[in-house]
Amino acid sequence: MNYDQLASFEPALARFLDKLRPCFKRDKTFGYLQKYIVGLMTDLKRKSIEPIALASGVAVRTLQEFLSFFEWDHERADRMLVREVVEHQHGKRSMGVFDASAHTKQGRYTPGVQRQWCGEKGKKDNCVIGQHLLYTDNDPTNPFSCVVASDLYLPKCWDQD
Repeated sequence: MNYDQLASFEPALARFLDKLRPCFKRDKTFGYLQKYIVGLMTDLKRKSIEPIALASGVAVRTLQEFLSFFEWDHERADRMLVREVVEHQHGKRSMGVFDASAHTKQGRYTPGVQRQWCGEKGKKDNCVIGQHLLYTDNDPTNPFSCVVASDLYLPKCWDQD
């Protein structure tokens, strides 16, 4: 979706994100969340920090620091988002789905990288594995699903440091 298309529902997005404002100590930090989320929703070819920062007019280093160092209560935000899903997306056919997804990754310093089965490649290779809990309402007329929890799987060899 491009920025013009996104502008059509930006007020609704702003109202939704505003529910997360209590998770941030500073309004400026909350503003970086808004910029980052909008960037993820656009049609940028790459959804990494640099293209999102450049497209939204934020210094690249600032957006990197927002995700790495700025203080905000991410656990509270997670709980609030799960509560939002439960309150507005519940249904008779709703269910949770556990899923693991492996993605190719090289390097000795990325947490969790190990030679293991990689579904992305269909063979053993260096990769990282994410464990996810997804919610789906199984509504055939208006389907909804989202990730409600996610974490990195760490092989035993990574636990020995």
